[in-house]
Amino acid sequence: MPQAAAPGDLAIGMLSDVGSIPINSRGAAVKRLVVGSTDPVARTGLGTANRQPGRRWLTDAAVIALLVAVVILAANVPRTAPGTRPVASNLPSAACRPNAVTVANGPDVGGATQEEAHAMLITNTSSTPCTLHGYVSIVALDRGTPLPFRLVHHATGGWPMATVVPSPFVIAPGRSGYVFFAQIACYTGYTATSRRIAVTLPGARVANVLDLRVALDRCAGPSARIGNLIAESPIEPTLRATEGPIP
Repeated sequence: MPQAAAPGDLAIGMLSDVGSIPINSRGAAVKRLVVGSTDPVARTGLGTANRQPGRRWLTDAAVIALLVAVVILAANVPRTAPGTRPVASNLPSAACRPNAVTVANGPDVGGATQEEAHAMLITNTSSTPCTLHGYVSIVALDRGTPLPFRLVHHATGGWPMATVVPSPFVIAPGRSGYVFFAQIACYTGYTATSRRIAVTLPGARVANVLDLRVALDRCAGPSARIGNLIAESPIEPTLRATEGPIP
C-alpha cells in the first residue's frame, strides 16, 4: 500500500510515477521520499533488481526540479512585514544642521558701482551628506547688537542675482553651497557698522557667525531707503548659479 503522510506533514502531489513528498508544516526537513511505479512492491522499496535505471534517473531529476522551484519561490517571498514599506537607498539626505557646516567668506566677487557684494560658502564638515534648500537668514551685528537691515530676495543694484529657489541639493562631506548677498553703498553717510553677521540655515534655530571682509554700513539720510536693504540669493550649488541666468 502507498505510504501515508504522518500527522503534521503536508504532502505535495507530483505527476504520474512520482509519489508524494511529505514536508513538515513547521519547515522541518523532508522525512521520507516515496518514489516508484504503480507496483506496490516497488513503492515499498522491495524488488530493487526489477527497477529500471533510466526511469529512476528521470524520476530523481523531476524531484530535484521540484526542490529547486520551492527554493526559488521561498527566495522571492517579500521580507517586509505587512503594513511597512522598504527603505529606499536613494531617499534625500537630511537637512544640513548648523553644527555640521561652517560658514565662511567665499571668493572676492567685487561688485557693481556703489555696491558692496559678498559671497558666502556653506561647507559640509560632517562625515555624511546633507541637503541645502532655500534662503539663509542674515542678521548684521554691531558689537553683538542686531542692526535693522531688511532682507530682500532680488537685486537692488547693478549686480545680477538669482531669484528662483533651486530644487533641494545634496552636498557631500567637504563640499559647499553658495550664497551671494549685496548692499548699495551709503553715499550720504552711515550711523553704524557691522563686520559680523549671524547666518541661520533654513529651518534651523541656531546661527553660525561669520566675520566679513567688507563691513555692512547702516545708512543715514536719503540713501537709507535703498541702502539699508540686504539683497541675497538662494543657496545655490555653484557660485555662478547665484547670479541667475545670463540673458
